[in-house]
Amino acid sequence: MPKFITNTISINYSIYGTGIPVILLHGAIVDFNYNYIQTGWIKSLSKNGFQVIGIDFRGYGESDKSSDPNFYGTTNFANDVINLIDHLNLENVGLIGYSMGTVIALDLLSNHPEYFSKSVLIATGDGLIGNPPFIFETLLPGLADLLSHETFPIHLPNHISAYWNLFKQIGLEKEAMIAFSLAKYRPLTPEKAAEIYTPTLIISGEKDLVLGTGQKVAQTLPNGLYLEIKEATHFTLATDRETHRSTIKFLTEDSKQSKWKT
Repeated sequence: MPKFITNTISINYSIYGTGIPVILLHGAIVDFNYNYIQTGWIKSLSKNGFQVIGIDFRGYGESDKSSDPNFYGTTNFANDVINLIDHLNLENVGLIGYSMGTVIALDLLSNHPEYFSKSVLIATGDGLIGNPPFIFETLLPGLADLLSHETFPIHLPNHISAYWNLFKQIGLEKEAMIAFSLAKYRPLTPEKAAEIYTPTLIISGEKDLVLGTGQKVAQTLPNGLYLEIKEATHFTLATDRETHRSTIKFLTEDSKQSKWKT
């Protein structure tokens, strides 16, 4: 996979196919491969006319890592995405974020809207704009504690202990992930979110115990749409067929005809 240098940091990325460019931002304690390749997103998007661009955030995959929390955080992740877009000379880019990736995506839409044509935020909730209890920045320090366990934390709820399994399965670097968990990921204010005019689809799982549901976010965005997948959890949305179909439908159809908020 190719790499590029952003502010002396080496970032791993990959490109699949040709067509309308869409950048995919992965979640926490997973990498691009696990979040999107293994769950069928490359095939779904490529066969519908999209060029898929994946990035491994710093600390993940083959990208550079650090044990310093200041190395991570929303601003650094977002700047890496913008620098990748500039590196590839892209414009009118589609944007897909999953879980943590939605935090970065919303920041990008707020601070760099000129780069993006549409966005889809998956497995996310109203904590994106500071509505408790699922505020990303307040939840993440719990991951640092979780990853400190040497054996499977059987005493924790399944939706939390699942991250320990992911960490072990993917083979992420422990000190890097702890530092990542202690960085700054402040939610966007509702006032700032109300200034985002990029057409955006929020897809939440009805039974998402990690980040909840995001109907208020969709209502706050001037061109926001909301879709809630029945029975879906934070993790099952990645492979859910309706999530794939709805994402592609939204990215390909005329925004003026997008009337299907549910």
